[in-house]
Amino acid sequence: MSIAYDGRDFSGYQYQEGLRTVQGEVEAVLEHIFKHPISSKASGRTDAGVHALDQVMAFEARDIMELDRLAYVVTRFLPRDIKLNWIKYSEIHPRFDALAKAYRYRLSFKDELFKRPYSLYIKKKLDIDAMKEAAQALEGTKDFFNFSNRRTGEGSTVRTIYRIVFIESKEGLDLIFIGDGFLYKMVRIMVEYLINVGLDKYPASRTSEVIKKKDRLETRQVAAPEALFLERVFYDSHELNEYLDHLQI
Repeated sequence: MSIAYDGRDFSGYQYQEGLRTVQGEVEAVLEHIFKHPISSKASGRTDAGVHALDQVMAFEARDIMELDRLAYVVTRFLPRDIKLNWIKYSEIHPRFDALAKAYRYRLSFKDELFKRPYSLYIKKKLDIDAMKEAAQALEGTKDFFNFSNRRTGEGSTVRTIYRIVFIESKEGLDLIFIGDGFLYKMVRIMVEYLINVGLDKYPASRTSEVIKKKDRLETRQVAAPEALFLERVFYDSHELNEYLDHLQI
């Protein structure tokens, strides 16, 4: 199944005792429907405040109704800040079978009240060309140890960033990160670094050196969570290529 959610009132995706989480809410609905314990798996975890347009989950349960009916019932019981996109039978593992993920981070050049929950307001003018130069250095297969707040047991910090796309408008700038996987807070750290490059705090030309360093002097800051969206999870190379073509890469 795929769900979308507004992350503002959740303490992240993963279940935590005594806290409101996306996984906790969804599993509670499924257990109410199927009348037995449900343990779900997901494509990954999002932090508190982060949103999703396409979070893929999987669970095992008794076959008690047609899928169309099940989709209707699940939708009926989900809270208002979670939406079911689709549900189907599948043997795919949401995390281990994923080919790529796309995250979108929204920057706003105007401080509009109703955009505040879903974008980061930037007061000063950004040097977008410098940001693009730095972003090119972040693309490829690299050790992103310096761009993550490592969690215990996370394993290798090597990841592949296929593309970082800039979508510009008068109102703001969207940054889209497409990669085979992302470390803890990696996208938000990259965003904050690129913003600092755009504000002329760090030179774009030194980005390759920053990746290799271990002191995290330029990568300690983490961008705010409310502007980050898990946009897509890909399990099919054709769908991934179509998505990349749509972005005119």
